[in-house]
Amino acid sequence: MVKSGKIFLYGLCVLLLGTSAQSADLNVISQKISADACDDRQANDDTKTSENRAVDKAGLAAIKTAGFIQKQYPDLGTNALDLIAYRIIDEYMLGQTHKITLNDANRVCVHFNAAVELTSEELAHLVTEYKTNDATDAQVAQVASDVKAQMMFKPRSLDDKKLLFIRNMSFWNGEETNHYKDLLTGLFSHSQYFYVTDDEKLADFTVTPRLKRAEVDEIDRHNHKMQMQIELETVSHTQEDFGPITEQQNHFILFAADKDEQEIADNLLRKLLTKAANEMSSKIDNFEAKYIENAVAGR
Repeated sequence: MVKSGKIFLYGLCVLLLGTSAQSADLNVISQKISADACDDRQANDDTKTSENRAVDKAGLAAIKTAGFIQKQYPDLGTNALDLIAYRIIDEYMLGQTHKITLNDANRVCVHFNAAVELTSEELAHLVTEYKTNDATDAQVAQVASDVKAQMMFKPRSLDDKKLLFIRNMSFWNGEETNHYKDLLTGLFSHSQYFYVTDDEKLADFTVTPRLKRAEVDEIDRHNHKMQMQIELETVSHTQEDFGPITEQQNHFILFAADKDEQEIADNLLRKLLTKAANEMSSKIDNFEAKYIENAVAGR
């Protein structure tokens, strides 16, 4: 399913090369950090713009992959971790240097080195500040979601719920598999607006999952990068003003060369399908809620 080969290098390529050390004062976190990053040149970029973006990416990657934040605070959310890393870059990073490792018409890559020094109290203060904000954002998002759900028009009876059929996943090379059918069925089985059916002839909606890209690039002999792109497309056989609509998810991860590539691909694919299915299910729910609302209003 996943084909290896250096097809292209896109986005952030992170490789932790530094080593950590605690100073004699146990209250001080003293850490050497290092990372590689690349940036694609954009139209009208001057000679330094892409280089600066690559350096910014490498600095953020170096902080996040060093692990000293997560080691002490393993339950941090992604947003909080990013914000804390940016603050450390601004206030607690020392002696940063970089060298260009690739510089051509399309891309610039850099190798970045620096040191971080801050006290445990300073780190705790940052975590308290941004972890609180993280929780508040999540609570606000949940309240907004609950209010929206309460305001949506619901089916008046079970007979009003639609039927949805999920096809096998197709690959870029024309092959297909039913390996993820059960996963997708479970993800689409919690709607108030439709049931999942095994008979496409009866379906009001048909969902087609596609694996658009699955590539593995060798960063070096110790590290590989996997990039994957999936798509869900939904069409309706009974609702003339529906779609088709698509939901895409694209992500890459770094992994050690000695890890099981197929297992990593399977785990990443499941995560992307879960995100896409949740988004798609929400879109269908919103369409059906509006459809019921218009029917009630006689529009």
